[in-house]
Amino acid sequence: MFYKLIIQGKFYFLNQTSYDKLVTVLQNRNQVYYKNEIVFKELEFLDHENFMISIPRYVGNHTDKVWKNTVNLFENCAQFAVSGRVMMWKIEEGRVHESKEIEPSGSRSAVLNFQRGKEFMGVSGKEAEALEELNKSLETCNRNALAYERRAVVNLMLGNLPEAKEDFVKSLNVDNSVAESHLGLGRILLKEGDLKTSLMHLNFAIKTSIALQYLHWQARRAKAELHMRNKEWDEAEFELKLLINRVFDREDPNFSRRKQDLFNYGIVKYNQYLFDVALEHFEKAMSIPYGKDKIPDKDKFYFLGMAKKRLGKSGYIHDLNKSADLGNEDAVFMLEEIL
Repeated sequence: MFYKLIIQGKFYFLNQTSYDKLVTVLQNRNQVYYKNEIVFKELEFLDHENFMISIPRYVGNHTDKVWKNTVNLFENCAQFAVSGRVMMWKIEEGRVHESKEIEPSGSRSAVLNFQRGKEFMGVSGKEAEALEELNKSLETCNRNALAYERRAVVNLMLGNLPEAKEDFVKSLNVDNSVAESHLGLGRILLKEGDLKTSLMHLNFAIKTSIALQYLHWQARRAKAELHMRNKEWDEAEFELKLLINRVFDREDPNFSRRKQDLFNYGIVKYNQYLFDVALEHFEKAMSIPYGKDKIPDKDKFYFLGMAKKRLGKSGYIHDLNKSADLGNEDAVFMLEEIL
């Protein structure tokens, strides 16, 4: 049976010595152990000049044995690497059958400090310890885009926005294919109002990730928000339609955002003068009892009431009153005009 395999990533090696050891091991294992039953038979991912492994993105159909051999191959590479990661997906009939995210696993201090930093990030109140470990990792090896990205996230946790922004930039200077850093930087720039540069990074986040990753959809959601802020309704509709048509697993962070996506899609359709479609999505969104969203209730009731009013439906005054009571000034103005 054949599966669709997707592979992308990079591994960096500290010096010529560790890189040469890697190449020798790979050549021996390929000939003796794998017997060329791997995805990359010619080891074409090796970059001798920069002491690294580089796989921009590979997509192909292979057997389960080839998948297992290739996973084993990169797990062996990880023992020699000092930074980077290789991500792999095995897909069957459009569903992820198996996935791997392989990171350096050796005993070098840069690797151990990075791993400890990530562990501390997962513990509430341990941000300072996480920052300390990531700093140590970067002092030992500054060619670690993921360490800069993780440190940026810790800085965001601590409210250090300028430091976070700087670390996302440093991450991308090392490796411009780190989708998380493009997304993080794009979000900061969106918040700062630099919409042009934000859009560039959000597009890169989408391009350097795949639809199997939750951050791919987070980038599309941020891009939709940017277009809505610019009143670019057609562009916003494109992103939001992809989001509302996507079925997310319950454990996916995007699952809890469905309410927000539906309502934002309704706002877009409202501004395209398709009030019946807008009302349908407002009502769908407000019928969902769970989820997170950034849309204030005062605005939800305003758009719900205005869509009903535009369609000549009853109940709109009740919704506008709710909106006005919650502090929406447009609703207050509208009620003054009506009543």
